[in-house]
Amino acid sequence: MDKLLISIHAGSLFMLVFVVSPVLLRTKDNKNLAGRFYGKILWRYYPIAFLLLLLYFITSDARVYAAVLILLLSMNLMVSKWLKSYKRTLGDIDLIPYDDPKRVLFRRVSLLSTFLLFLNFCLSIYALIRL
Repeated sequence: MDKLLISIHAGSLFMLVFVVSPVLLRTKDNKNLAGRFYGKILWRYYPIAFLLLLLYFITSDARVYAAVLILLLSMNLMVSKWLKSYKRTLGDIDLIPYDDPKRVLFRRVSLLSTFLLFLNFCLSIYALIRL
């Protein structure tokens, strides 16, 4: 059961990090719409991921890995929450010049969010192989 849970978690992270994120966030036009769509996907993903990791924590002997995965996902949730509130202050991102410091900060924190998901993916794969 625990192998199935971590496999589903790793697979969903793979889709987010390597498929959805690059496709949506590398668009040249309508960055605002693409970002909103990606944000909606993430906010629907978090409860499912937390449930998977909680069940993995309960059923697995690898509780340290599960706890670190939950911690990384929590960090990503906090970063996403900050990005969401910061985005509200910015308004339409397409109207802000690309080199504006506010947009640069938003872009860097967005990359941090993706990096945290990538770390979560790597640790999930490691835990899956280790089982």
